Amino acid sequence: IEGIDVLAEKAGVGEQISRLTDRAMDGSIELEQIYQQRLSTIRPTRGNIRALKEEYKKHLTEDAAQVIAALHYLKHKVYIVSAGLLDPIIEIGSGLGIPKDHIKAVDLEYDEFSGEWWLAQTGEFNRAQAVLKPHETELEKTHGKASVIRNLLADRAGRSVLIGDGTSDLAASSMVDLFVGYTGVKARHRIVQHAQLVLSSKSLAPIIVLASGPTVDKKLAQTSHQALSRKAYNLIDAQALRFNDRALKDSFVSDYRRAREEINKIF
Repeated sequence: IEGIDVLAEKAGVGEQISRLTDRAMDGSIELEQIYQQRLSTIRPTRGNIRALKEEYKKHLTEDAAQVIAALHYLKHKVYIVSAGLLDPIIEIGSGLGIPKDHIKAVDLEYDEFSGEWWLAQTGEFNRAQAVLKPHETELEKTHGKASVIRNLLADRAGRSVLIGDGTSDLAASSMVDLFVGYTGVKARHRIVQHAQLVLSSKSLAPIIVLASGPTVDKKLAQTSHQALSRKAYNLIDAQALRFNDRALKDSFVSDYRRAREEINKIF
């Protein structure tokens, strides 16, 4: 789900905001042109923002939690970089075991004198406190994710993979070694046409193979992640991956076939 669209639906302006969100995700309008406009139209409260956490919990992408757990088991570092709202995203990400300093999203400024403002004196939660504006960050811009990702990876060794479904993700693809366009929820034309590699299954399971290589099943054998590993291979065999980069395809297919032949010899 898009958190901003959930807020809009509850505020009675769902269709209007959804159209703007789709245009930004498809790249037909710059994100920075509409970010403040959407918030000003919805006028959410602190309580509305916090409630998004439960919506995210109910709508996690298929196998997202299991994939993140497997990636952590495999010693990969996992990040969330989102133009969504920080408070609910950081709670969901932390619940999935992602360190808070690995989560980058848009924080908000609230009107301290709105709602039940006197609660601030007691330390209680002011649910009716109104949103003023987002903090100034790069993530409110179509090309902002690129600089955020560059900074996150500045002191990191090893290969990097970005999984995303929108134009702002595609715009950040030059910062990583591999960009995987995810179309399992919605297939956007620019992602389908320009991502190096497209993952079309609803499940994110194939990500563990892309991150750790075609022999990852050996590392996950006899662990709680083994079923996820088998699902990943089944989806890849069912053509869940589509390559726009021919050299990448040739390399992956060659390594993948060799790994699968080894597995067949064993079983």
